[in-house]
Amino acid sequence: MNNKQKLLTATAITGTVVSASAFTLFDYAICRRKKQPDVRKKEKWKPYLDYVLKEQEWLKEHQEQELKEIKSKDGLTLRAAYIPREDAKGTIICMHGYHSTNNIEFVPEVRFLWNLGYNILLPWQRSHGKSEGRYITYGVKERHDLKRWILYTNCHLGAKNKDIFLCGISMGCATTLMAAGLDLPDNVKGIIADCGFTSPWDIIKHVAKDRFHLPPFPLMYMVNLVSEIIAGFGLKEVSIPEIMKRNKIPVLFIHGDADNYVPMWMTIKNYEACAAPKELYIVPGAGHALAFSKDMEEGKRRIKDFINKYKTI
Repeated sequence: MNNKQKLLTATAITGTVVSASAFTLFDYAICRRKKQPDVRKKEKWKPYLDYVLKEQEWLKEHQEQELKEIKSKDGLTLRAAYIPREDAKGTIICMHGYHSTNNIEFVPEVRFLWNLGYNILLPWQRSHGKSEGRYITYGVKERHDLKRWILYTNCHLGAKNKDIFLCGISMGCATTLMAAGLDLPDNVKGIIADCGFTSPWDIIKHVAKDRFHLPPFPLMYMVNLVSEIIAGFGLKEVSIPEIMKRNKIPVLFIHGDADNYVPMWMTIKNYEACAAPKELYIVPGAGHALAFSKDMEEGKRRIKDFINKYKTI
């Protein structure tokens, strides 16, 4: 075999390896998982498990039995649990995170938010739980889903003349911040943004490198191509810092400084770019999506003060 043949063989092998790695990463990062998450099997929740299980029971007892439904822009049936209350000041819409569900991450604070005087709407994001979908788009398509939930809340849940606050954790945080770049109704008064990333590209690149020790080039470009062709979105399609430069909705940014999944610098970057009124709350020792659970009293104070500052009712 001469040198030219060796080069062609090496190139073919490299291309095959990169392609196989790209499809594997695409399947891991973007495709829906069949198995539903169980908080009892998640190591990070063990210190808070008794409390979370108790709050899950409260959620079951207080949510309406009939789920709320909307249709997404691309025809998916999306569903949400709803916890109403009499004489509500408005509604808080809570968006859960990646490969999670609405009765895990938000359960520690749902009763607290409800006790502040608000109805609570807990959607399952597309490709999660009781909502339809095959692919997770890291907020790119989910932001439009959230806008539809906001419009549904105004039209069908009596919120048109009342305040709406958005609350998101991890990918749910990215969904809420990306939605801020859309034309939202004026009664959306604030966003509580907990441990969100900067873009789909940035977070998938970070996970590929940190968890699987995979180099970003040329892998990420191949994953992006696969995502565009199969899932219908690009990993660089939306940048949260760019959206924040034009944002007019007040934001409370939250992040734990022991978060090994979504690096804290991503929230800092989003915060620094934000042109709207903003606050930054860093929780010492809190891992990913655990900021509220790590320090509930301070978390309650910060969130309550933020909502009271921007509510109109």
